[in-house]
Amino acid sequence: MSEYIDVANHMHSEHIERTKESCRRHRILSTLPYTKIRFWNECVDTYSLRPSFIKYVIGLIKLAPRYDLVLLTGGERFDLIYLAVAGLLPWIKTPHVIADAHWQKADGLLHFLQRAILRCGRRLAVQVQPHSQEEISIYHKIYGIPSSALKPVPWSPTLTGHNVSPATPEESGDFILTGGKSFRDYDTLFKAIAGLDIRVEVGLPAGSESQSIIEKWRDLSSVVFYTSWSNAQFIRKIAGCRLFVMPISGGLTRSTADQTILNAMYFGKIVIATSSIGSRIYIKDGVNGFLVQENSVDDWRDAILKVLSLTDAEIKSIGARAAYDAQINFSEPMRLVRTLESALKVL
Repeated sequence: MSEYIDVANHMHSEHIERTKESCRRHRILSTLPYTKIRFWNECVDTYSLRPSFIKYVIGLIKLAPRYDLVLLTGGERFDLIYLAVAGLLPWIKTPHVIADAHWQKADGLLHFLQRAILRCGRRLAVQVQPHSQEEISIYHKIYGIPSSALKPVPWSPTLTGHNVSPATPEESGDFILTGGKSFRDYDTLFKAIAGLDIRVEVGLPAGSESQSIIEKWRDLSSVVFYTSWSNAQFIRKIAGCRLFVMPISGGLTRSTADQTILNAMYFGKIVIATSSIGSRIYIKDGVNGFLVQENSVDDWRDAILKVLSLTDAEIKSIGARAAYDAQINFSEPMRLVRTLESALKVL
């Protein structure tokens, strides 16, 4: 797979240089945590002060008027509350862009608060970047964001700084891997694999919710749960697994599991995922992975059995396409380039 990385570096270098040149004409303040990417640091000033919520917001309020553009993290409550406050302060006129917007519609009072925060910040939030084209109509309907202000930027693998070499023989095994907690439909997956002669390893964050999942399925002998893996350990498990699966809850109004799916694709793994807003961006069914219907035990079981019966040549072909898409079409440098290019258009 190293040849894909070489191709990506060559293809993207000129694009990155053009983006850097465009950014040099403006002062850009960012709260996005991408300081491990060298060219990102050449394009923006990163604000990472987090001593307390009050100091965080006050710091941003002081800095924002000094910049031509502010990039906010859509998944951070601090950033969105700051935006609501800043939107009510008439002396702040700097345009703001919300990147990485992945919002699940809340119920009742919480949904009212979601809309109220975005409404207060609408004067400054000239652009919102979700992950998928599908989210344009969804976010317009649910949150009242103008469709013209919604500019999707697909996600990417998040492997910078991690070991991305192929798995060693000691790390490899005949097991299916999955993991994570947010918006996961483990019930459907575990019902589907019941009775199959294949080991399934599940990485979960420590906590009461994870313990509830473990307790519910503790009698399913083919499933082994782990709550102590670090992110680096989970990535090496991805490198060594036979098949990666991502069961996603039905009826979502946001993308989810994007980076986990793409991390697995990066290693050339065949990924089976529930057909959802996020997974449909990256997986072309039968080409670079497989999609199954929401809440369908039969679909999951059929897809797993199908993949386990593929020939070595078929596995190599699908895995190579997955790796190419993750390492080139959805690479991390290109996600950041797309984020900046889209944001700069508001100026």
